[in-house]
Parts: sequence; structure tokens; C-alpha cells
Amino acid sequence: MEAARVAAKKGHSVTLFETATELGGQLHIAAVPPRKNEICRAIEDLVHAVHTQGVTLKLGQTANIQSILALEPDAVIVAVGASSFIPPIPGIDGKNLYDAWQVLAGKYKVSGRVAVIGGGVVGCETAEYLATQGCKVSIIEMGDQIGGDISVTVLPSMLENYKAYGVEQYTGYMVTSINSGEVNCKDKNGSIAQIPYDYVVIASGARPVVFDTEALSVKGIEVVQVGDCCEVADISYATKKAKH
Repeated sequence: MEAARVAAKKGHSVTLFETATELGGQLHIAAVPPRKNEICRAIEDLVHAVHTQGVTLKLGQTANIQSILALEPDAVIVAVGASSFIPPIPGIDGKNLYDAWQVLAGKYKVSGRVAVIGGGVVGCETAEYLATQGCKVSIIEMGDQIGGDISVTVLPSMLENYKAYGVEQYTGYMVTSINSGEVNCKDKNGSIAQIPYDYVVIASGARPVVFDTEALSVKGIEVVQVGDCCEVADISYATKKAKH
């Protein structure tokens, strides 16, 4: 949306394809955890901006080479984002195992004892959100600490909530397998932990979505990639990249 807004403001005729039936992408799930509701205002502002700038919207339509070429564009901006990474852990395809993005989006409901695999931003925020919803949460992180990328102004509040809601932290533990009702982990010293669960939520990071643009380049169409499909980062990086 930011790339479309800027391009339209500069006088270009812009068409924006979006697979979903609403604009906003990952911002919708980013706004779910505690303290994040203000992101809804960013969605509203960007949606208003693309309408104000006269961007042609094709919602519920997945762009492909044919639909792009039909517009006879001079340039194409690819902003297809990223997708969740599911690690190759034995048992990862079992029952009651869901992706954090899907849980935050409300596609799946979890309850009871929840093991969150991954202590990055998404894993930490998902763990906090689920704890406030009444779940008994355990968070498992391979590194020595959780929330390494979380702002120092936010992390203390999050950790206070962890303490208040009894969120258990297993830092320095690698998940070795997932059995029915139990996540098996070990640390660098070989100590083993077996964490019981009713549900497992995977938050092991993201990978850029690949969109093959070779057919566009062959026809001499300029192609620019912005946001997570270049490099998985944060909202600030994505919008700054889009401005250029």
C-alpha cells in the first residue's frame, strides 16, 4: 500500500493486486497482541491514502504474469511479503499444531496448555496474547534469551505479564521432537525437558515469498521488490523501502 501510495502521488497510474478481500496484510495480525491495537490506525491511514490517491484496487485477485502483462505496465512493484517458516521437527505434522500467524488471525483457536516454539517477536507476542486469553503458556527458544528484537521499552512490560500469567520460559532449549501431548527439548549440555501441551504454536520466523519475474524482465519491464519479499524485517523497514 505504501509503494502504491507513493507511486500514485508522484503521478503514476497505479493498479494494486491483493489476494485477500481486504487491504492490510500482516498488519492485521500484528495488531492483535497486547499494546498493538494502534497498528489498526496505520491500516486505516494507508487504506485511506490509496483511495485518496486514486489507486485502482483489485481485491481478492492473485496477481500472475498474465494479469500483469494485460495491463501493459512500464514497471512492476513486487510486495508479496513473507510466509511462516515451519521447521523440519519430527512430529511437526501432528494434531493440534498450528502456525502463530493463523492463531493470531483467528483461523484456529487454542486453549489449555500451549507450547510456543520460538522466542522471537512473533513468538513472544503470541505467547503473551494467549496467556491473557487464559492459556497456560510455555515458550521455547534456542537462544539464551527471548525477545532479542523487542524494544527495551516494551520488553519489561511483556515480562511482567509473563510473570503475572505464569508463562514459563525455556531458553537455550532446542526442540528435538513433538509427540502426542509432549514437546521434547534439550539444551546445549544435553539436559532434557519434556513439556506437556494441549496445543503447539509454531513461531519459528518467516521466509520471503518468491515471485518469478523473469517473464517481465524479458519484456523490458522494470521490476522492483519491496518489503518482506526482499528481506524479512519489520514494519518500519517495509514502509521505508516502499517509499523509494
